[in-house]
Amino acid sequence: MSHKYHDRQKEKNDVLDKILTHKFFGVVIFIGVIWLIFQATFGLGYYPMIWIEKLVFLIEDFFIEVLPSGMFKSLLVNGILKGIGGVVVFLPNIVILFSLLSLMEESGYMARVTLVMDKLMRPLGLSGKSFISLVMGLGCNVPAIMAAQKIENKNSRLITILINPLMSCSSRFTVYVLFISAFFPNQSGTVLFFIYFSSVFLAIILSLILKRFIFRDTREIFSITLPCLRVPHVKRILNNMWYNSKLFLNKITSAILIASVVIWILSYFPHNSDNKNIEKSYIGMIGKIIEPAIAPLGMDWRMGISLISGIAAKETITGSLSELYQKEHKAGAGKLNLINSLQSQVYESGDRIGKKVFTPLVALSFMFFVSIYTPCIATIAVVRKTTKSRKWTAFMIAYTTVLAWLVSFAIYNIGSLFN
Repeated sequence: MSHKYHDRQKEKNDVLDKILTHKFFGVVIFIGVIWLIFQATFGLGYYPMIWIEKLVFLIEDFFIEVLPSGMFKSLLVNGILKGIGGVVVFLPNIVILFSLLSLMEESGYMARVTLVMDKLMRPLGLSGKSFISLVMGLGCNVPAIMAAQKIENKNSRLITILINPLMSCSSRFTVYVLFISAFFPNQSGTVLFFIYFSSVFLAIILSLILKRFIFRDTREIFSITLPCLRVPHVKRILNNMWYNSKLFLNKITSAILIASVVIWILSYFPHNSDNKNIEKSYIGMIGKIIEPAIAPLGMDWRMGISLISGIAAKETITGSLSELYQKEHKAGAGKLNLINSLQSQVYESGDRIGKKVFTPLVALSFMFFVSIYTPCIATIAVVRKTTKSRKWTAFMIAYTTVLAWLVSFAIYNIGSLFN
């Protein structure tokens, strides 16, 4: 009986494999699965995100009421709590996304995708091993680049490392969730899908250029043993949820905390501005210097400051935006969360006075810049370590920054023609 059952299972597995590893249907199915995952990430994560946000406001209200006015209160409420709170609300979305990706891995489906992609990636100078590294980049570029060291062919390995920063890591995901929730609530999954696959498209173009002009010999042997398709173990999925939650929270208590304090200090001094006259603070002075470089992209100086802070860790972008754009939080007053702040923000000076700072077009330009530009310091360090080359590390920093500017410039200025 068990033997017949095993034969039936094997027969079903073989039928599914023919579909999932088909050179056309396999790709279509994979694209559809990713789109559904993005839809589920927003749909399932919405209410937990609201609950966490309400908890953050309750904590802020408590300290506003019990602490006397002064610099320490401002640091705690408008610096630390606003910065960290602006990031921690996206924990449910992060957990859901990587739980679903883990589901793909544990079910044996990801191995089939890798086999399909190996055939498609050969003309790019890459292989199935490169695909594994690039998929890991959706979680974090650091371990993904380290995994690329297993690629035997030096040229294929270098191409994989150099394009890996274009894979949108979970840190950038917090920025996408924020802006999509604010400006594309009815097309959330589709817009997120578009951003991710646009990054993949750019990675393909760069791979073709590198293979054509620099890394010509990219022959690589790839073999994989397909595991049986199976129902994933719940325990492994839960372990994955716990691991990603800890990783996310560890960043909040380290890099994001430091960035929040630094941004508060620069925005509070030299005139104890406390966000009332922030343009005359140190951070306002710095922002005004860099604003001409990003104004053609539809961005103001506050966005520029948040992008600079994102070089430390991409999650700090959301925390920086929370500190720089949210109005002062007063107990008992109408609470204005970050999404509402971005939607209602207007220019208070200059030739654009009274106009909205953020529009769907500006949000799209900003998200694409974030998806492409210079990765975090940890990624830069691991690229330097794995390539053993300052030249390729500098190349990676330069091309991502220039490409981000060009893409955002094209999106904003072409889009402006239709507005």
